[in-house]
Amino acid sequence: MGGVIQTNLARCRDCYSCVRACPVKAVRVHDAQAEVVQELCIVCGTCVRACPQGAKQVRDDRPAVEAALRQGRTVIASVAPSAPAFFDLTSFAPLQEAILALGFTAVSETALGAEMVGRAYGQLLTEGSLPRPVIATACPVVTSLVEVYYPDLLPHLAPIVSPMIAHGRWLRSRYGADACVAFVGPCLAKKAEIHDPAVGGVV
Repeated sequence: MGGVIQTNLARCRDCYSCVRACPVKAVRVHDAQAEVVQELCIVCGTCVRACPQGAKQVRDDRPAVEAALRQGRTVIASVAPSAPAFFDLTSFAPLQEAILALGFTAVSETALGAEMVGRAYGQLLTEGSLPRPVIATACPVVTSLVEVYYPDLLPHLAPIVSPMIAHGRWLRSRYGADACVAFVGPCLAKKAEIHDPAVGGVV
């Protein structure tokens, strides 16, 4: 599987905006075109926003979800709290109805995972078993930043998964291990996190 962010070489016009914008210098120039160095990329999306040509393209995972729906699998949507705001909705209900109309088995709010994670953090901090300061692992960009660039801080990372992963695990426990869980939200880094076999934690 390729990286989440790729360069469309036909659109890349040697402006190097992405090279200058990348906060971790994970974009290099090769044969006069900018390319993402996948093993250094933390999927923050800065290069995507900085590219004036639209040459930085984000992997489209919709075909996988569409295939699962065609196959008649149980497909559950985990919807981020920010989604209704993006669609300018005042409640979750219209979005839930629209997703169900597409053929999804169920729709649930990722905020449930945030509640699970919040309780886990409360227990972790009460126990005091981690060296302070404790670095929260709810954001996959922050977690990747520590793992790739600041390995000396690894002992400070909380051994707790993100709300998306916690919610996904809960959904699978409810709807079956073979259920297809599709996260609906704006975070590009979750596209990498959801496929990471190393994701673990206490939640």
